[in-house]
Amino acid sequence: MSTAQTLEVPGFQVVQFLGSGARSTIWRVRDLANNQEFALKRVVKRHVADYRFLEQAINEYEVSSKLDHPVIRRMFRIRRLKRWMRLREVQLLMEFCDGNTVQGARPQAISEVVRIFIQVGEAMAYMNSRGFVHADMKPNNILVGSDGGVKIIDLGQSCPVGTVKTRIQGTPDYIAPEQVHRRPLDARTDVFNFAASLYWTMTGKPIPTFLPKKGGYQLMTDLSITPPDAINPEVPASLGKLVTDCLKINPAQRPASMNDVIARIKLIRDALKIA
Repeated sequence: MSTAQTLEVPGFQVVQFLGSGARSTIWRVRDLANNQEFALKRVVKRHVADYRFLEQAINEYEVSSKLDHPVIRRMFRIRRLKRWMRLREVQLLMEFCDGNTVQGARPQAISEVVRIFIQVGEAMAYMNSRGFVHADMKPNNILVGSDGGVKIIDLGQSCPVGTVKTRIQGTPDYIAPEQVHRRPLDARTDVFNFAASLYWTMTGKPIPTFLPKKGGYQLMTDLSITPPDAINPEVPASLGKLVTDCLKINPAQRPASMNDVIARIKLIRDALKIA
């Protein structure tokens, strides 16, 4: 495993290695000028095929720089490192957010799940209103701090509304059908990803999608989704119905926007007096 001593960043003290992902590592760093702490994402190109990970990091910075929402992790600076005139590394200086992901520490109380996902949904609705689709919402991209604060922490696959991607991007357990078939993405794509994430968080089980983990894709006319309230009896039937409505194969049959979804969740919360 990497250690703080293996990375040097001009003007910063590297405090702690936090974790790693696809061709990236995350570090906790301290600004030597003002003692403020940040997170630093480091993406390194080691092979020709890795260039797409550099592109995702640059995209994350460019999208984040156009957003200002308390539930979306802020991005402060990008550093591009070249060797022989070719881009070899990208470093992103980001807001440091201490806590656990929903994937790593799945909340058990439905009231807490609802609280978290209302905030996530409101942030996604904000992104949509600014002309962007998140396009990769999943429990591992939701961070909950020790103070209960919620953050969306990865915008690497975000794109303008209406984008048709040149390749399949998304996470198998949460990907929308239109992402697999490379059709235009819009707010209803986020509705699907959001609902798939909410489904897993409430049940501990993923939904079936067109992109199995084993690779390739499946042509299906029905995802045959078991209602979440049939798996977890603590889930209100009305909330289970909303989630399955959001997981329709045809985007036109889903709620039209994240605002619609959040409005329904709040009505359910208030009607059932979910704290």
